[in-house]
Amino acid sequence: MMAGDSIRSDQRGPRSVRRYITGHDPSTGQSIYLEVPELKYSQVPGFGEASRSFATTQLPANLDGDSDLKAYLSKDTTASSTRGEIIVPAEDFVRYPETALGGANIVNLSIDPGAIGHMHRTISLDISTCIEGEVIHELDSGQRVLLKSGDHIIQRATMHRWINASDTVQARVLAVVLPCSTFQVQGKSLQEEHMF
Repeated sequence: MMAGDSIRSDQRGPRSVRRYITGHDPSTGQSIYLEVPELKYSQVPGFGEASRSFATTQLPANLDGDSDLKAYLSKDTTASSTRGEIIVPAEDFVRYPETALGGANIVNLSIDPGAIGHMHRTISLDISTCIEGEVIHELDSGQRVLLKSGDHIIQRATMHRWINASDTVQARVLAVVLPCSTFQVQGKSLQEEHMF
């Protein structure tokens, strides 16, 4: 069956996330689905797992000569599918001068039933969408919202954590994480922060 054919699934419950990457056939110029390795998952103890669907080294993305795809498939770039950090750490700006402030990162979070993530902040603008189950997004102020499938958060470098609202069903969040410039709140420059 080709990727464009009609597809139907009777599968119930959690399944592996699939991502497809498009490109151009070098001989015809037509749009095609590229052959790429499966997603690499990292276990997050007590929470679930995460995978990086795609990343770029810069914005706007440079697609010329498939340089964005080559960077993603490489093991030695800030956009690498194997890199553990969600955003590009400041020290990598020196190691990888082509990154400027980094690029887009598309991250899948699979949150185990009943899991409560740790409070954290990344210096980024995140667009996070609940795509399966229900999740609670909690801020360090104590404010909370319940996200159902399709609901999303525009997160602006705030301290937060994810909580699966169900003790029996896995939840999923898809986040598009974009770099942002350093800025101050109450006269203090914000930094990446993790509270375990």
